[in-house]
Amino acid sequence: MIKIEKAKFKQFIDHLRNDFTVFAPTSDGHSAFGEVDSAEDVITDIQMTRKSPKEIFFPQTEIIFKYDEGGIQTPENTNKPFAVWGVRPCDAKGLTLLDKVFGNAKQKPDDPYFQDPLWKVKYDNALIFTLACNAPASTCFCHWFNGSPFDREGSDVFVVDAGEVFLFEPVSDKGTAYISKLKNRVQATEDDVARIKALKEEAESLLNESTDLKSLNSRLTKIWDEPVWDEISAKCINCAACAFTCPTCHCFDVQDEGKRKRGKRIRTWDTCMFPIFTKEASGHNPRSLSKDRVRQRVMHKFSYFFDSYDEFLCTGCGRCVQVCPVNLDIREVLKQILSL
Repeated sequence: MIKIEKAKFKQFIDHLRNDFTVFAPTSDGHSAFGEVDSAEDVITDIQMTRKSPKEIFFPQTEIIFKYDEGGIQTPENTNKPFAVWGVRPCDAKGLTLLDKVFGNAKQKPDDPYFQDPLWKVKYDNALIFTLACNAPASTCFCHWFNGSPFDREGSDVFVVDAGEVFLFEPVSDKGTAYISKLKNRVQATEDDVARIKALKEEAESLLNESTDLKSLNSRLTKIWDEPVWDEISAKCINCAACAFTCPTCHCFDVQDEGKRKRGKRIRTWDTCMFPIFTKEASGHNPRSLSKDRVRQRVMHKFSYFFDSYDEFLCTGCGRCVQVCPVNLDIREVLKQILSL
């Protein structure tokens, strides 16, 4: 473990930019992860960005290929590998869940699926700097999913803000290789290690009481036609703010745009919360009611995905709780289902 003084953060970012395209929390009115040209672009005093870092690897709009009379041209990745600074533990875990869908794509017991080359070339080569949460928000519930404000899952380098310094702990081989290249490395002391332990205990003490989700999937399989879905969906307006800020939602639409013999195929984020998402060419819509769409979202995250991967498609980041305009709290939804 090493430490870097915050006064030298600019040099660290400059060094990182030599080998990587660097992304970090930025702001253009709404906090999100964006490419940075210098340390001055980085927001260092934000607990969590409004938008998750999934957009770095799975953009909201992305060209799959272009075509003309000469044939099909797939996008070439000419960028440097990505380095992402300031990823919170819940978001780092979210990227590992998306990797199960797009990258290391297979379902249990060992059923391989198509591996998305657009995702893989970016995520497999990326360097993820996870920043511990010293002060979780009241909406955070990562501990419901075996997470923690100091969880290292999905990290290449785990970073702790310890006041005047950042403490760096390499987690993966990529992280170890990068840390070993840093010149004038300063080793952390026993006092630094003790400081991490104290910060971790303080952060975990701020979390609300956890809820046991062991029986959630089995409960969901038994309540498909129960009136609870009418109750849960009664105030949902299907705005999809939850889906578009979620670090693990990954539904998308595919469209072709072109004229005559030239065009492109694009994929764009979509969501099961929109009525048109499942509308068929015949005009029939199997999920025409809000109740059907809300049930689909809950079932996908906490039943269907669990059946395939033994994990829930949620990391407890709390963004959906924060942005919902009608205060539909997913934590209360899960408690209601478990109480049936």
